[in-house]
Amino acid sequence: MIPCIVTAAGLSRRFEGNKLLFKYHDRPLIAQTINNIAESKKIGKIIVVTGYMNKEIEDAVIKYVRDERLVFVYNPSYQEGMSSSVKKGVEALISKKERIDGVMVNPGDAAWIHPFIYDLVVDVFYRHRPVIAVASYNGRRGHPIIFSSSLISDLASIDESTRGLKKVLEKYSNSILQIETRYPGVILDFDSYLDYIRVKNALMR
Repeated sequence: MIPCIVTAAGLSRRFEGNKLLFKYHDRPLIAQTINNIAESKKIGKIIVVTGYMNKEIEDAVIKYVRDERLVFVYNPSYQEGMSSSVKKGVEALISKKERIDGVMVNPGDAAWIHPFIYDLVVDVFYRHRPVIAVASYNGRRGHPIIFSSSLISDLASIDESTRGLKKVLEKYSNSILQIETRYPGVILDFDSYLDYIRVKNALMR
């Protein structure tokens, strides 16, 4: 089983309002992201780590997504950065004591990553069993990322002060399987309204 940790705790400092509640395809960004992940039946538990405006985020997801795999975890240290949310999600997985083959990490604002991308990355991970598998477009790495279960201790000890997940990726740089998706959505960021326009333009090409 490969559970997915969705980071949805940030302050959205560069966006006017909470970007995860911004409407995308007539629903909040976070709801669309979770819906796309939930449409992939190859993913196990969906651990949504909340922090800033946690109640509003949970309500936005529950209103649009009904899935028994959904688990909400609150990160009281969300102001410390994304690393704290990944760690909180890993802690939740460890506490469940379920057998897992890997851990997928995906940002809550990636509403344009289609379900087939999640299926593809999971399938390739199981086929080749790399230490890390990451979706890419034209050679650029993006999301989602799957970390082998052998890296649980690494994920549980990341910190923003030591570059978080980037440090793990650098440590195992020789063991990363890059999966070319031919889909630009895997590398698109969403931090401002201008990014929203850029995302729309990129996906319309």
